[in-house]
Amino acid sequence: MLIRLEHNGRIIHEIGSDALTAELTIGRSHACEWPIPKEDGVASSRHAALFKKGRAVWVKDLKSTNGTFHNGKKIEKRKLAIGDKISIGNCVLSAEADRSGTGRNLSEVVVLSGKTRGQKKRLVPPVFTIGSDPSSSLVFLDMLVSRRHAEILIREDGSCWIRDLGSKNGTSVNGMPLRDDKERLLKDGDCIACSHFELEFRDGAVKHSNKQTWLRLGILIVTLLAGLGAYHTYQRLKPSAEAFVKAARRLAAKEEFDQAEREVEQAVNARHASRHQVAIEEMRRLIGVWKRTRALWQSAKEDLERGEWVGASRTLGVLQASKREVWEWNAQAAEAKDAAAYAKTLLDAFLQTDALLKREDLEFAELENNQPVLDRVLDEKPATAEPAAYLKRLLDELRRVQTRQTALLTESRQMETALTKLGEAQPSYDEVVSLLEQLATSQEPALRRRAQVLVVPVKALANSYIKLGEAATTLRSLAFQSALKLDLALPTVNACAIEPRVSLARQNIEKIHANLKLKGYQLDSLFTEVEKRIGRNDDSLEGFRVLRNSAMMEKVMACDSMNLPLPKRSRSQPAGEYDRLLGIEAFYAYLSAQPEPLDPAMLADLPFVPLINQTREALQKIDTFLQFMAQADNQWLLDDALAVQVKRMKAIMQQRDELVKLLITRAGSATDRTALIAGGLAARLITVSGKTKIKDLPPEEWLAAELKRQRTALLRMNEEYTLAAPTRQIEIRAAVLKAGLPGDPVVRRMWAMRDAAAAAMSSTP
Repeated sequence: MLIRLEHNGRIIHEIGSDALTAELTIGRSHACEWPIPKEDGVASSRHAALFKKGRAVWVKDLKSTNGTFHNGKKIEKRKLAIGDKISIGNCVLSAEADRSGTGRNLSEVVVLSGKTRGQKKRLVPPVFTIGSDPSSSLVFLDMLVSRRHAEILIREDGSCWIRDLGSKNGTSVNGMPLRDDKERLLKDGDCIACSHFELEFRDGAVKHSNKQTWLRLGILIVTLLAGLGAYHTYQRLKPSAEAFVKAARRLAAKEEFDQAEREVEQAVNARHASRHQVAIEEMRRLIGVWKRTRALWQSAKEDLERGEWVGASRTLGVLQASKREVWEWNAQAAEAKDAAAYAKTLLDAFLQTDALLKREDLEFAELENNQPVLDRVLDEKPATAEPAAYLKRLLDELRRVQTRQTALLTESRQMETALTKLGEAQPSYDEVVSLLEQLATSQEPALRRRAQVLVVPVKALANSYIKLGEAATTLRSLAFQSALKLDLALPTVNACAIEPRVSLARQNIEKIHANLKLKGYQLDSLFTEVEKRIGRNDDSLEGFRVLRNSAMMEKVMACDSMNLPLPKRSRSQPAGEYDRLLGIEAFYAYLSAQPEPLDPAMLADLPFVPLINQTREALQKIDTFLQFMAQADNQWLLDDALAVQVKRMKAIMQQRDELVKLLITRAGSATDRTALIAGGLAARLITVSGKTKIKDLPPEEWLAAELKRQRTALLRMNEEYTLAAPTRQIEIRAAVLKAGLPGDPVVRRMWAMRDAAAAAMSSTP
């Protein structure tokens, strides 16, 4: 037995009963041994299976959605018999006699016309080609024969199928043209015409006699002599088989198929019946096909009217899978074929949409893909202006599911839009939560379930986002440690994993929180350093107040420390305003190091830190803090108390800039040590090099050059002092103390000598 599975008239799978050794599954899934094309929307993923019990082959249903049918009756399991037709979705499973075997003779064709008349050609599998191409199996060197005219396909079971290969002058079998590259099964004795060349097909399974020519001629003569006398009388009394066949065709065109069948039966015994045997058999077959087609179409219409969608889909699938000839009894049949195709299109769209809307795992993308398909089907117009009565119920159902799908799609789009907002820089969580709560009461179960599942983690994220905002506010209010300790109470990773955008929103909140904590640690460190030096409320620095005090600055510029005894390096209190502001040793060490930076080790053993050094350190901390706050990714911090602090520190830096400007002006206009003091003060107040100049030179270079110039004069006076007379020495000493800085070694020598002289004079009686 040969078992075949056909879809839309095309054989998609075939197997012999002897080759079936294990269970063979049939369905739309690729995991099945016999997969059904995806466009068959009626079949299930695992629909049915073939298996053997002994030598018998059985078919069973695998709990498919729409069932498995034999002659219109639903079956659970059935033993296959030759001639069975089993409906599986829109596919047909058929069982036929297997004519294959090692002892079978090859079929052949006999040339009936042309120069090669009488030539026989065996049909060697798998393909026998006919054409004017010399490489063809049968060559007709004639201009009316195409190079590749036709071919005969020899199947494993020995059956032979012929099809035209798009030839110019066509191919016909028993006078009936082959169309649309369709295959036709050849039967023993069929007459094949390729253009004007004729062939006779001889089936290898049928035994043919090879009588001698003279014997045939003798029989023919005897037959002619015996029947010649009564020929004309016989012709008048009994109609020919051809007349009955033509009458049957006319009746079939009127859809009087029962009467047409009776005409065909009369043709079997009519005159010239043997000559027209092929035409009689073909007409009998066609009438049976047409009769069944009309019955199936009527059954499908009745099912449509009753709303029996599965039965209608199965029947329409069988009709759609049929060959074109099943609709060719008259012109109205062709219209019925189009109507059946239209009904099948509508029904498939309805069943697909209805099944989609019932799914619990419905995806938004599937709705988007199905919507244009459904709209296009409903926009298509039938052949007639008014839809047929049997389609009204189906069209109503289609419009119902279209309305439902449109509403579901609209709500789904709202949800998709809301979920997309979670990825924005500042998500509108209140809006998203409100929409999800609204959709959680939707009439659509799939959408309602999804909204109910999503609203819980999104609400939790909304609360976490609020806490994140509170943490940011706390940070901007200068409560850094409180902000760092705040717990966001984020939902778990698993709770958010149900939707990628919800999971991404959680990750974004985590990233923002991590960044907030980082900024918190940095601010805590930077602001604490500033706060140690200027507090939270001071609008100026102590050093600025001294620099603005003209009386104090006159003492500094006059180096008032030299009016006192030479101070010890180990002193714990400053000696004068000069020492308090600049530090006798610290300031001179700074100037001596120029243009290189001062090594902090040089000031490590000083008992106190001069006010200008404290001011510079505070300015450096303020400048570092302001640079941090000026960064682009820190602008969100500029609010509340933190913004007030930034404004306060900018004001302090503005005061610094004004003081530097005044000091540079004074340094540029002075010619004595005042220039060095003013320039040194300005340089100590500057925290960013390269932006300020003194007499067109960087402060470091100018200070180094100015100190060198003044020291040259001091060293010259120091050399003169050694050789000078006492009176001159007193003059030189006074000049050095007036021109030099307190920290200069030459000045300190003269300072010590002055103190010694004063001590000697005070001890003289």
